[in-house]
Amino acid sequence: MTFRSRACALALASSLLAGACAARIPAPPPQPPPAPALSPAEQLQSDLTELFTSPTLGHAHLAVLVRSLTNGETFYALNERRMMVPASNQKLLTAAAAAARLGWDYRYTTRVLANGTLLDNGTLEGDLIVVGSGDPTINPRHPDRWAALDNWAGQIAARGVKVIGGNLIGDDNAFAEPGWGSGWSWEDLALGYGAPVGALQYHENQVELMIGPGLEAGARAIISTSPPGSGMLIDHDVTTVAEGEPTRIVLERVPGFTILTVRGQIAVGAKPRIEYAAVENPTLLFVNAFREALARKGVFVSGAAMDVDALVKPLDLSKAETWVTDQSAPLFEIVDVLQKWSRNGYAETLLWTLSPPGAPASESEGLKALRETLTTLGVAPELYAAFDGSGLSRYDMVSAEALAALLTRIWNDPALLGPYRNALPVAGVAGSLGARMKGTPAEKRVWAKTGSMFNIRSLSGYVLTADDEPLVFSFLANNYTVPSREIDELMDKALVLIAGFTRR
Repeated sequence: MTFRSRACALALASSLLAGACAARIPAPPPQPPPAPALSPAEQLQSDLTELFTSPTLGHAHLAVLVRSLTNGETFYALNERRMMVPASNQKLLTAAAAAARLGWDYRYTTRVLANGTLLDNGTLEGDLIVVGSGDPTINPRHPDRWAALDNWAGQIAARGVKVIGGNLIGDDNAFAEPGWGSGWSWEDLALGYGAPVGALQYHENQVELMIGPGLEAGARAIISTSPPGSGMLIDHDVTTVAEGEPTRIVLERVPGFTILTVRGQIAVGAKPRIEYAAVENPTLLFVNAFREALARKGVFVSGAAMDVDALVKPLDLSKAETWVTDQSAPLFEIVDVLQKWSRNGYAETLLWTLSPPGAPASESEGLKALRETLTTLGVAPELYAAFDGSGLSRYDMVSAEALAALLTRIWNDPALLGPYRNALPVAGVAGSLGARMKGTPAEKRVWAKTGSMFNIRSLSGYVLTADDEPLVFSFLANNYTVPSREIDELMDKALVLIAGFTRR
C-alpha cells in the first residue's frame, strides 16, 4: 500500500472512531436560565434572615419584626408573636400609657405645711410637714430641680422663720409601701437601680459610694458616701491589694435592714470606684436632706427629721398652713430621662401615678390603668403581660408584635409622637445608643429603647431608610449563651442594613 493509501486509511479510521465516541458521550444538559435578581426588599429580607438565623444563635430565643410605617409592608418577621422577657423595653409601654393618660404637661406637686403657730421671735411652735405625690425629679439629672430643697428653705426663711420647734415630718402616704416591683430579683434590691419608689424621692433614692485604695496593700480601702442622711450603716470589708490587681466590689443588703455590706478589693494606685446603693427608706433620705437645706438658710429644726409612719397618732392637718407649693419638671422631661437613661425609678413612679385618685397609689392599681390604656392604644392584651413599669421584673412578657403595634399607634398620633420619639436614645448621638452605630448609615437615623438584663437584650423603635422611609422595628433576644456584646452587635448590624436600604 502506498503512503498516500495508508494516510487515507488512517484518516478514515480516526473519523469512524471519533464518531463512535461521540455517540457514546451524551450531550451536556441544557443550562437553566439564570435566577432573576432579588428585588431590594427581597435582598434585605435575605440579609436579615442570614443574620437572625445564624447557627451560633440556634440555642437562643429570638423575636423580630420590621415593618413599614408608610404602607404597613412587613420586611422581616421571626417569632413576632412569641412572648419574651423585654427588660427595659417594658418602659416603652409605661411611657406611652403615662403620656396618653396624664398628658405631656403633667407635673407632680409637693407641699410644705406649717402645722402650728409662728411666733414673733421666728419660732414655729409645731411641726413642718412635707407632703409628697411622687416627684422623681429632685436629683442632678434635672439641674433646675436639684436646688428645689434650698429654694423651699429660702421661701421659709423669707417668712422670718428661724426655728422649727417641733419635728420635720415627711408625709409619704400618697404611695403605698414597700415601693418595689413584683418579680424583682432579691440581689437587685441592694443596688441603686433597684431602689424603691415613694411619694417623697430625693437623689433617685440612692446613695453614691466612692471607694478608693489605701496607701499600701493590706490596708482598708477608703469609702465615702453621698448624700448624707440616708440612715445606711456601712459594713466595711474592702481591702487594698497590690498594684495591678483587678478591682472587685460587691454590695449586699437584706431588705428591711439598713446595714449595707461593701466587700471586695481595690489595688494600690487604682482610680476610685463609684457604686450606687438603694436606700432602705427614701422618705428619711428626703427629710434629712431638707433639714440640711433649712440649716443652710439659717432655719434650725429642734425636733427629729422623721417618716410620718413613725408617728404614734395620725397627723391632723385640718389647721395646717401651706408655706410652699412646688411642681416637678413636666412629664415630657421626665420621660426623656426615663427613656434615654433607662431609669427604673422613674418608670415605677409613672406606673404608680396611673392609679386612680383617692386611695394611695400602688403597683396593682397602676397596672390596671396601664392595661386599660394600652388597649385603647391598640395593643392586644394577649400579646403582653405587665408586672412592673420598668422591666426589672422577670415576670414581664411582651411580643415584638405588641411593641410594634404600640410604636405604630404613637407614630400616627401627633399628640404623642413628638415628645415620645424625642425621648428615645439616638444611634451614635444620645442616651444608651450614644456609643453605638457611630459612623454607619444608622447614625442619627435610629430612635430606639434599649433593654438589658442577664441573658436578655432588647431594642425597639424607629429607623429611617436611605429613602427616608420610616420603619418600626422590635428585636428581642432571650436565653442566649454567646456574650451579650455579640447580641448587641447583631442588632446593630441589622439596623445598619435597614438604614442603608433603598427601594431604587
